Amino acid sequence: MNAKPDLVDPREKAINLSDIAPKWAKRLEEEEKLPFPLSIRWFKWYFELDIPSRCIVGEANGSSSSYEKECKECNSLGWQFGHSFLVRSRSGLEKDVHMFLQHWNEKHVT
Repeated sequence: MNAKPDLVDPREKAINLSDIAPKWAKRLEEEEKLPFPLSIRWFKWYFELDIPSRCIVGEANGSSSSYEKECKECNSLGWQFGHSFLVRSRSGLEKDVHMFLQHWNEKHVT
């Protein structure tokens, strides 16, 4: 039997956060509230969001910071995640995830 080729355009298969940044997707999914300010968990998240290769965008880029020079939108969104976390905006983080996934699916899915 011959297998039929996949006729679905890869761009139609939307990528979600767990596909490209599973560690951050799990954190954001499991934590109903953001970590308490200045707690050990808060500092861990804060510093990881501040390090380009370890933030959400960095994880999506293979734990690399190369996106900073290669994609202005990814760089901007990476810093936006940190800002939303710093001001303790869960809704801001959710909006950032939505914007990042929309950008990723439009520009980086091949």
